[in-house]
Order: sequence, then structure tokens, then C-alpha cells
Amino acid sequence: MFFKIIKSRISLTLVFLFLIFVVAWNWPSKETSYDYGVTYSAKYARELGIDPKKTFDAMVNELGIKKVRVVAYWDDIEKVPGQYDFTDLDWQMEKAEQNDLEIIFTVGRRVPRWPECHTPEWAQKKDWPQQKESLLVYMKEVINRYKDYDSIKIWQIENEPFLTVYVPEICGSELDKNLLDREIELVKQLDEKNRPVLTTDSGNLGTWSGAFKRGDIFGSTFYVYLANETLGGFRTIVNHNFYKFKAFLFGLIHGDRTVYLIEISMEPWLTKSIPETPIEEQLEFMNIERLNETLVMAAKTNFDEQYLWGVEWWYYLRANGHPEIWDYLKDRIFSNSEIE
Repeated sequence: MFFKIIKSRISLTLVFLFLIFVVAWNWPSKETSYDYGVTYSAKYARELGIDPKKTFDAMVNELGIKKVRVVAYWDDIEKVPGQYDFTDLDWQMEKAEQNDLEIIFTVGRRVPRWPECHTPEWAQKKDWPQQKESLLVYMKEVINRYKDYDSIKIWQIENEPFLTVYVPEICGSELDKNLLDREIELVKQLDEKNRPVLTTDSGNLGTWSGAFKRGDIFGSTFYVYLANETLGGFRTIVNHNFYKFKAFLFGLIHGDRTVYLIEISMEPWLTKSIPETPIEEQLEFMNIERLNETLVMAAKTNFDEQYLWGVEWWYYLRANGHPEIWDYLKDRIFSNSEIE
């Protein structure tokens, strides 16, 4: 018994040391070139005080972006039970069709942008079994409306659903895995084109296993510069090898998957909202030097596809007299130039 305990402790120590080695040592890694996509949120554009349609048009026509993750917000679409307003998604999807975009269509109650779960107030008042059924009815309406659009290449079901630390009053503190499985099954039943399902998890905090095994494609977030009220701004201690190791490990466990960096942070992570923060302070947290550092590190993961986070902020800066980041990304990233 004593020797078994010693052996177990030695094994755990070796695993721990190996993980430290993976995280800390900057293995040489060649950068992969990418045709970058972006996440686009009309809701977030409005929060920043910029025109959603002009932002979308500039993103497509000036930056030449062809891959876009769009977001269906339950609290915008179904403000009243059974009454659906698809105005925002209709114009986004029409523009996608007109411009031959490749769309990742995100649907669920937890989708990109704060406050994580975008549940209508009327649904929040229901008990959990009723809320789940209301969500599935809503998702069926959304999927049926857009499933015939050729521009949709991938369905994303929920966003980082296994990361339960955020806003428990809206999202709850525990994940209903049965609901997630029902959501994935719903889109597979409704979509005659059998397009793949993307599931996502946090890069720094997520365990990956639950999301990795459920999707046809797995997507990780990628944050280098972060902030919280206790520490202020700080830089992550992990590097690209941390992501490569996790992808390798869960590929062995759950089988090979296409793996994306679905959310590469290229806007400031602040303790206050962006409109409440002076632009000079925003640019201390995220600037061209840090954008470039983030892109280089992300490119060294060699993941299959990469999507950038913050296109609305880039446009917001330009609209407020700071075009430097927009112009830099236009010239150095979206012109297919190599990252320096």
C-alpha cells in the first residue's frame, strides 16, 4: 500500500512537471499563415455607438474578410414569447449571401459577448424545465429560418458552455449537459445539408474534454492580455505550446478533430466597459505591439483556422479619430502579408 501511494505521488509529480515544462518552455514552432475570419456582433456595435451595417460593410469591403461568425441573440429575437424579430440576422445573412461569405452561425442561450447568456427576461422568470423547452422552440425557429442559406458552413451550438464561472444569476452555476446534447441533436435533425457542429471552450480556463468530444469541430478562445478588479491588467503565463498540447491530448482521448482558435482577443479586456473607458487607456491595454504579439503566438499553435475578436472595436476607434489599428490590420494582416 505504501509503495502504491509513493508510486501514485511520483506519477502525479511527473505529470505536473511535464505540464509546467509544456507551459513554460517556448518550443520552437513555425508560424502558420491564415486567411483570418472574425466574430461579428451587431448588438456589440450598438453598445459601442457605431452603426452595425456600416461596420459590417467596412469589414467586408475594406478589410476583405470572407469568414464571419455571426450570432443569434435570443433576448433580441424573442423579446415577447412566440414573437420573433429577425431583422438583424436577416440583413447580415443577406449580405453574407451577396458577398459569398463563409458563415459560422452561432445559436443558443449562451453566445458571444457579455453577459454570456442572452436569455430574455420573460424566460429567466420560468423554472428551468420550462426555460429549456422555450429555448429549444426558439432554436428550432432560428435554424429553420436560416438553414437554406448556402453561406452557412458551420453551426456553433452555445459558446463556452462548460465555463460556468460567469454571471451565475443569468447562466446558472452548473451546466445542463443533457440540454446541450439535445441542442446539438436538434440542429443535426433539422439541417438536411449535414453541416458540421462547432463546440467551444475557454483556452486558459477550460478543460476542453466535454466540448471537444461533442462537436465535429472544436474551437478554443485565445487570450494573452487579461484584467480583473483584483490584479488589474496582466499577461497570461501560458504560450502556444499549452494549446498544442491540449489539442494533442484530447485528440488522443476523443479522436482527431478539426481545431480552431475561434476567439483570438484583439481588443482590450478592461474592468469597465469600453465606452466608459478613455480611448487612451484602452490603447494602453491593447495596441499594435500587443496585437502583433498575440497574432504571432496564435499562429504558432498551427490550429486549422483562426478567428479574430474585436472588429467592432477597430471600427469604433477609427470612427473616434484613431484609425491606426484598423489601417495596420488592413495593410499587414488582411492583405495576406506576413506577420512581423
